[in-house]
Amino acid sequence: MIARTLPACALLLTLWLLLASGTGAGTNAAPAQPSVPQFQTSDRCVACHNGLVTASGDDVSIGFEWRASMMANSSRDPYWQASVRRETVDHPESKAQIEDECATCHMPIPRANARARGQHGEVFAHLPLAVDATGREAADGVSCSVCHQISTEKLGTPASFNGGFVVPTPRDPNDRPEYGPFDVDAGHARVMISSSEGYRPTRGDHIRQSELCATCHTLITTALGPGGAAVGRLPEQVPYQEWLHSDYKGARSCQSCH
Repeated sequence: MIARTLPACALLLTLWLLLASGTGAGTNAAPAQPSVPQFQTSDRCVACHNGLVTASGDDVSIGFEWRASMMANSSRDPYWQASVRRETVDHPESKAQIEDECATCHMPIPRANARARGQHGEVFAHLPLAVDATGREAADGVSCSVCHQISTEKLGTPASFNGGFVVPTPRDPNDRPEYGPFDVDAGHARVMISSSEGYRPTRGDHIRQSELCATCHTLITTALGPGGAAVGRLPEQVPYQEWLHSDYKGARSCQSCH
């Protein structure tokens, strides 16, 4: 009876709205929800993590301090760029693998996005650093949301070295834990979830452990010979192993000094 009293265009509009809302015949599917990106660039963090002062007056802001760090500028480092370029010139047949390995720790966001697409991470495709979304991700270096999403999986084992850190896929794509050294009350957690579009502050004591740093700062390099054949392996960077054999093990972690 209703259909007879509605103009044809109104009836069609009603049917279209029912189908679009997922309540039409033949479907019970809920509307698709946008997923939080795996990583956010640091501009989503520094707005709240600057201007922080303790009750005793100590400045505990991290945003500006991080921005001037080697971590933040890892992709901008001209020495690193020149080193990668030289390796690809010497071993052109292995260019894709070389750039992928080097991007793991120096351009982690675009590299992770490339791997999710089944591709190799690239370095020089992002240079000179642009102002578009991908360029900003590359320029952000070791961005805040990279280290703070690393889980405890494989930490301290050889499998975690050479950028073998694990950022797990959460059960809810709109609820990503970001680890820090403190418990965060529900009110402040809600502020961060809202402002960052789904990143939930979560206490994770491993964020203060040297094993977390070791994932990128232990570099066991495969030496290449003619034709890209592997001719051996060498310990290129081993500060974690040096720490393990020092008096600081069990007393102070890498983060406590750095």
